[in-house]
Amino acid sequence: MSRPPRFKIPLRNQKKTMSKPAKKRPKSSKPVVDEIEVACKNLRDEALKYMKVRNFNKALGLYDQALEMNTNDQSALVARSKCYLQLGEPAKALQDAETALLLDKTNIRAIYQKAEALYYLGQFEHSLMFFHRGLRLRPELASFRLGVQKTQEAIENTIGSNAKNQPPQKKAVKVDKPKSAKKPPLTKEDLDKKAARRLLGDLYVDKEYLENLLKHPDLKKADTNTEGVSEFAKDAINFLNNRQEFWRQQKPCTSLNAKKLNGNNGALPRW
Repeated sequence: MSRPPRFKIPLRNQKKTMSKPAKKRPKSSKPVVDEIEVACKNLRDEALKYMKVRNFNKALGLYDQALEMNTNDQSALVARSKCYLQLGEPAKALQDAETALLLDKTNIRAIYQKAEALYYLGQFEHSLMFFHRGLRLRPELASFRLGVQKTQEAIENTIGSNAKNQPPQKKAVKVDKPKSAKKPPLTKEDLDKKAARRLLGDLYVDKEYLENLLKHPDLKKADTNTEGVSEFAKDAINFLNNRQEFWRQQKPCTSLNAKKLNGNNGALPRW
């Protein structure tokens, strides 16, 4: 007898195993960031070429494109600030410089651009403080020293013009002293000034100017709630005092005794 065919009975409880698709790993965003940085750099380089040929409007458009791609591009902010100054828009130049300083308060180029923008806005006291701040951070850069000089001249010219508008005062009658009179002995204050002038050299002029600036009656008007000119001036004076003390400790090697040891013909180097 032939056996009946066997039929497979499906199991109700049997679960079908299905292979799950592999999860896709998220792609790294670093290549995208690198592409943006490269594109911004190319735009800045192209804008710089237009800056050199004084085509500032074309350069401004390229800097705008770079900042649209990356609003935190400090190099583009500083460069556009410089471009705005060339176009005669110091207010916009100041805004870009301040934005760059919010990202990095020690950005030396942004400090310089802010000082320049304040100068062209006529805010000479604030401009002087930022030129001094940059000089304190990078004393080897001549641009900050030139900035200090021109802002000092601008402040002096402003004070001088205000003095001309005031009514003339009576001049005190000078009494001629006899030629045989001896010169009065130097006071301690005079000796301190003489020593500071010898130790600081050209920087003594800056220190003396800042000390006189703190005594000026109109300085309180220049102070604001956000930035006090007096505080910046005091910080600069403290920096110069510390530098003066440093050179005072180093100065014994240039004393008269050292000259005698080296001989009259041996010239010591100037500090």
